[in-house]
Amino acid sequence: MARAAGPRAARLEAGARQSRPWVPPALLLLVLLAACSEPAPAPLRVGTVLWPGHEPLFLARARGALPEASVRLVEYSSLSEVNRAFRNGTLEAAALTLDMALALAQQGFEPRVVLVMATSAGADALVAQPDIRDVQGLRGRRVGVEESGVSAYVLGRALERAGMSAADIQVVWTPVEQQVRAFREGAVDAVVTFEPAVSQVVAAGGRRLFDSSQLPGEVQDVLVVRRASLEAHHEQVAALLDAWFAAARSVTERPQAASLELSPRLGMSPEQFRRVCTQLHFPTREENLALLGGAQPAILPLARRVFHMLQRLEMVRGGWPEGPLVDARALRPPVAEAR
Repeated sequence: MARAAGPRAARLEAGARQSRPWVPPALLLLVLLAACSEPAPAPLRVGTVLWPGHEPLFLARARGALPEASVRLVEYSSLSEVNRAFRNGTLEAAALTLDMALALAQQGFEPRVVLVMATSAGADALVAQPDIRDVQGLRGRRVGVEESGVSAYVLGRALERAGMSAADIQVVWTPVEQQVRAFREGAVDAVVTFEPAVSQVVAAGGRRLFDSSQLPGEVQDVLVVRRASLEAHHEQVAALLDAWFAAARSVTERPQAASLELSPRLGMSPEQFRRVCTQLHFPTREENLALLGGAQPAILPLARRVFHMLQRLEMVRGGWPEGPLVDARALRPPVAEAR
């Protein structure tokens, strides 16, 4: 039989009830909601290189439109390193060129093109020592080129146009950060590179033999996101695209102000930056919707032509990649964007 509580025990129990702090019901509800809510998603890691075609990303970050808790821009010294980091799973997204995205897709890494960032019309170039007057003058000479970046594609197309192949030259695999010094020191007779290195090599006496203006539409910067990451980071990708379009519009419509903000990062003068931007086209949101949206995205015929070039240059093996190449779901409908 249970013992009945005496008067002293009753008083102790009542005192204990009175000593408990009163917690407002609303506060209790907030605590419960916080306990049940999902943790914030990890930042979307985006690989980039020092290149004017990527700079609207950094303009957006500088203006507070890309908080690092949501999108983290990871800078590499070369496109080869960005490519390797994407393959290794270090990145969820990467700013690459269309030919590199196609190679990744063909090799089964499932990149999805979510944005056409820029089209190069002269900002990628083959530049030679001043005594070499044309591409055919490179026979037997040393040409510095990044191993797996877009420069290898530009070199292949330049040689093809001249009726030559890689067997007619000495290919020297040279990371982009070493190309200017290699050219100045005479370690190579020519380099295939991109801005701002093109301007630096030309300033060192280089002669421009071939550039991306001779390959209309073929050299495109695209933002790719790993297929498995698109669902987990959908809102972050959409916010990134919103920030990109606003910043790219600012670069296009207010080049003076944008060049003052961005040129120091590239080691260029504001005038040089503005000149290089005339060799780039930043497709608008509407242009991107036309390129990547719909049942038959307009970019696919161009992508197939570039892929066939990669096959001819033996830069990819096998047929057209399986699965979709593009994903336009994060491209929100056109909105009024702040400048």
